[in-house]
Amino acid sequence: MNTKIVSLNEDTIRFLVDGVNAAFANSLRRTMVAEVPIMTVEDIFYFDNSSIVPDEVLAHRIGFVPLTTDLDNYVLPEECDCEAELGCPKCRAGLTMDIEAKDDTVTVYSGDLVPEDPSIAPVSKRIPLAKLAPGQAIKFEAYAQLGQGKVHAKWSPVSMCVYQNVAFVDVEDEAATKECLDACGDDVAVIEGGVLKVIDIQGFERCRRCRELVRHEEIIGGLKKDEFLFTVESTGGLPPERIVKEAVKMLKQKLSTLKGKIEADDLHDEIRDFDLPEINEGKLYSVGSGDFDEDEGGNEEPQGDDVA
Repeated sequence: MNTKIVSLNEDTIRFLVDGVNAAFANSLRRTMVAEVPIMTVEDIFYFDNSSIVPDEVLAHRIGFVPLTTDLDNYVLPEECDCEAELGCPKCRAGLTMDIEAKDDTVTVYSGDLVPEDPSIAPVSKRIPLAKLAPGQAIKFEAYAQLGQGKVHAKWSPVSMCVYQNVAFVDVEDEAATKECLDACGDDVAVIEGGVLKVIDIQGFERCRRCRELVRHEEIIGGLKKDEFLFTVESTGGLPPERIVKEAVKMLKQKLSTLKGKIEADDLHDEIRDFDLPEINEGKLYSVGSGDFDEDEGGNEEPQGDDVA
């Protein structure tokens, strides 16, 4: 397997992976989307919320505010030895908000969240959360923790993570193609050994002149099945290159575990018997909603305190 970085900036990385199949490429994509952990707000304790935004709606908005993440100094709550409901300094970070509108209407932004740890702070300070009329206020304590996108989308570290096949196409007019590529850039396509290598198909076809030189059908017919262009855009919680590194590390660990199971011939979990609850299909309430006795007239009288 060979890799090559095509471009890298503050929030997006584009890289080529050669020598893998689509199954591996998709496994890497899914790991980046759903398993690389980032920090986000999970618990909020309100002291005052007199805005028109309900508590649960405001909490939902705050939960989706991207926070910068320090993977070196924090651990997932399930991996922490504190066993505390709200965590400890090793697995959670606190943020507070205390803002009040006095004479004028005030817009509450993500920048009004005050972090206890400067390394766990809102990525952007200009995300609107609520508006306060004069006399209204919002005051709370929030606790952020690491989590994974497979549990909730707010913990996904990427806003985009896609891959596409690279294509190799024979060109008739190499001079004209080179002239066009000089304008489009070598991160879109390059000529190698007299063959056009289309790295970014969408980017290539955005150029009208490129579309005239190479037809779409030729590109689709020249797709290489074991080379892919990945585009990974971070939400800002982690640098894009760190997301890729963490995903590769997690994927290697999974493969190592699978290899150990194969070598130990331990590929099948034991299937255990389990008891089904007894259900009286003649009754219209659910199991566990209380004990009922039916009288002669078919009426049911509740017995006990737990009544549905």
